[in-house]
Amino acid sequence: GLGLAMIITRQKTPEPIQLVPPEDDSLNDPKEIRELTLEDLYRVGEKLCAENQLSIKDRVSVSDHEVYWITESSNEFFFGNYVLGFFKTNTENPYVSLPTIFEFKDFVKSVTSTKGFFFTTGYFTKDVHQPLEGAKVSFYNRLKVLSELKRFNLSL
Repeated sequence: GLGLAMIITRQKTPEPIQLVPPEDDSLNDPKEIRELTLEDLYRVGEKLCAENQLSIKDRVSVSDHEVYWITESSNEFFFGNYVLGFFKTNTENPYVSLPTIFEFKDFVKSVTSTKGFFFTTGYFTKDVHQPLEGAKVSFYNRLKVLSELKRFNLSL
């Protein structure tokens, strides 16, 4: 038994496996457009903040591929804190799954915010779009980010 335990504990931990299919938007991905970066997501986030009278109060780096911005509204009708999450996917793990969104929702709740916006350079798994309790989160996948870049006349 001890030998088996040693073999098991010495093995490399498995990579995350995507068990839920990706959202349908990934089928319409414009392959001719280069891969998005976190900086592209930040540019869209900055424009949306300006458009909606949000000022950035703090930036929290969760990892080298995930960053959260805590913003505050100066609009008297929509007063409060809002959180913008930015997540860069990679070729090994090209989709954002539900556990990542749960972590983001927990962060949104921890800063006493009721609304979050989650931007990714890739796409989400379908389970992310199911109605969930807690803070409301709006999702911006690669297609939506590309359309926002176009709407704001920002080049890639």
